[in-house]
Amino acid sequence: MKNKVFLSVLLGSLLLVLIAIMLPAPDSDRGQFLPWQIEHTADGATRVFGITLGETTLDEAEQQMHGAAEITLFATPDGRRRVEAYFDKVVLGGFSAKMVMVIQLTQDEAEAMFSRGVRISTMGSGTNKVTLASEDVRRVYATPIVSLAYLTRTTLDDELLLKRFGEPSARVTELKNGTVHWLYPELGLDIALSSKGKAVLQYVLLKDFEALVKPLREMRPADVKD
Repeated sequence: MKNKVFLSVLLGSLLLVLIAIMLPAPDSDRGQFLPWQIEHTADGATRVFGITLGETTLDEAEQQMHGAAEITLFATPDGRRRVEAYFDKVVLGGFSAKMVMVIQLTQDEAEAMFSRGVRISTMGSGTNKVTLASEDVRRVYATPIVSLAYLTRTTLDDELLLKRFGEPSARVTELKNGTVHWLYPELGLDIALSSKGKAVLQYVLLKDFEALVKPLREMRPADVKD
C-alpha cells in the first residue's frame, strides 16, 4: 500500500515537472527596462527605461536608476547652454551602462543658471563646464528630462541590433572615425556604433529627431557615407 502511494506521488511530481517544461517560457524581457523596449504615447512622447521624455523629472529618474547623478552645465563656444545629468553606472535588465540625461530647459533658463554658476572649468574643445548653484540644482531635479543617451559597456554587433531594433531607415558612416549611425526616426533613436562595437543609443521625442541628426545631415559629403 505504501509503495503504491509513493509511486502515485512520484508519478504526480514527474507529471508536474513535465508540464512545467512544456509550458512556454515567460517573456524574460518584460518589466526589465531594456534598451529596445521603447514606447510612444498618443502625443508623441517617448518612454524608455521607465522614463517618459518631457514628463519624468530628474528626481523621479534618479529613483528609477537607483543612483545619484552628477549635474553639470555645458557652455559651448558658440553660445549654447545645456544641463546634463550623468550616471556613471546603471544596471537595467542585467546590462551595465553609463547614462546621460539632458534637462528640459530653455536657453534663457540655462543662461541664467550659467550666470549663477559657482565654478567654471574649460575643456580642451573650449567648452566650459559649470557647477550650478544649489538653488539651481534643486530646480534641475524638479525639471523633466528631454532626451537621454545610453552608453553601453559591452560590445554590440549588427546581428544583435537587427534582432532587437530591426532594419534602420538609414545608416550613415562617419569616415573620420568609422562610427556608423543607425537611424530610427519612428522610434526617436540614433544608435552610434563605433568600429570597436561600443554603442551610444540616443533617445529623443519624435518631434526632435531631425534636430538630433541635423549635424549628420550638415557634414560634408567627403566626411560621411550613406
